[in-house]
Amino acid sequence: MKKSILLFAVALGMLTACDPIKEDGSMSIDSYTSSNLLDGASFSQYADEACTTAAADGNWIKYNIPNVSGIYIYYIKADGSEFKLHSGAAGGVFNFVPSRGSDPNQTVYFKYINANLEEVVATHEFTVQVAAELKPEIRLIASNDYGKKTWKWDPTAPDGVVWGNMGYSGGNGAEVATTGSAKWWGVTSTEEFNQQLQHSTDGVNQGDGDMNAYMVFTEDGILTAYDASGNTIRNDSYSIEGYNPNGEWKVGNLVTKAILWPYEINSGANIPGTYEILNLTSDKMTLCYPDGGAFDSLGGWGEATFWNFYSNSDVKGMAYGYENGKDWTWNTEALDGVVWGNMGYCGGAGANAVATGKWWGVTSEAEFMGQLNHTNDGNAHGDESMDAYFTLTPDGLITRHAGDGSVINSGSFEIDESVANEWKVANLNTTAGTILFPYEINSGGNMPTTFEMVYVSGDKMTLVYPDGGDFGGLGGWGEATFWQFKAK
Repeated sequence: MKKSILLFAVALGMLTACDPIKEDGSMSIDSYTSSNLLDGASFSQYADEACTTAAADGNWIKYNIPNVSGIYIYYIKADGSEFKLHSGAAGGVFNFVPSRGSDPNQTVYFKYINANLEEVVATHEFTVQVAAELKPEIRLIASNDYGKKTWKWDPTAPDGVVWGNMGYSGGNGAEVATTGSAKWWGVTSTEEFNQQLQHSTDGVNQGDGDMNAYMVFTEDGILTAYDASGNTIRNDSYSIEGYNPNGEWKVGNLVTKAILWPYEINSGANIPGTYEILNLTSDKMTLCYPDGGAFDSLGGWGEATFWNFYSNSDVKGMAYGYENGKDWTWNTEALDGVVWGNMGYCGGAGANAVATGKWWGVTSEAEFMGQLNHTNDGNAHGDESMDAYFTLTPDGLITRHAGDGSVINSGSFEIDESVANEWKVANLNTTAGTILFPYEINSGGNMPTTFEMVYVSGDKMTLVYPDGGDFGGLGGWGEATFWQFKAK
């Protein structure tokens, strides 16, 4: 074979198609082609990361490629893009779990590039287990229904602060995230980000220091950050390590280099690559990184950096959760405590619908008992109680419960996002009589089957129904009925 001088380096992070694997120093070895690059290579598959349980279709693959000192391993996704599985030494272990619905027979690519930038790619076929369902943490961060999820800076975070520093306080991390109790200082606007460019790599706002920037997590492990115009800023693989939803301080670690504004504060633009997840729900995420990566100093109140994000793209996940469903009860914390009543069919931003258009409403069980003339039979059914609730499950079942938990009615539902606009995020289509107090006001007991979901988050939901189902009258200020719920 032809001899050549080759340089090798271990690639870090997400590599592009033409990034060479090389290391300092030089040596003379044979050149390789796609047909002989994997000569002498060995592969074995396991069911566990420690490689203790052999499995013919295992997702943990141990490899050894004696011909080279470094290798880049990837596969081709359905959209034609490369997905990095591993890079570095010519021997090691990589994990490969194809996305849901994939063929278990998969081609894996092994790329080697010499000092002359001559690329050699060889392939090997594996049979692996395909993901039947997403892990709980991936459902939260990337959505179970859509396979991808958009996250933005969270302007509703405590004091509107989205990035800044805090005391590395310890205790209940989710509470720290939701109350801002350990916060010292932070950024609340694009203008303020532009005043903190000394923390960035090159002193330039690449677009992620913008309140309209966003990032997208996919179920197959890719994270891409975008500016407000949709231009890619950075992308990388991501993983969640050590996930424990009951963890006191954190629920796991997010490993990636592609989040929005990924810089540790006061560090000379360090991009940590590993972030503690203090809080992760269907619509909220808070990350934290202690000064210099001193994770063992928790509770010492040293400086730490935090990031606050939110997502409103996973409507179904917010509405019915990811496993056993979700219970919704009356939102007695709503504006003026009003949970059911009438309003002007005002139009505009649906998130502000009741605040903008409310005319009158009920605030208690006693007041509901005075409104039985709106029911279909003039009787109380138990959902007048502030403890009543209805349940939505991922398989499309809806069940209406009285305050004592007994079932009043049940049926099916679907969420139709095709109608989304500024006013509403979706329509909730149901069997008649299955939400709480399911009556159109002043209608003689009409029970609608289509409700406009004008607002939904991980813990709040507002439904609206216009007089007589006249959805075309939006903005005309005709009478409409509203319902305000909160997660139970």
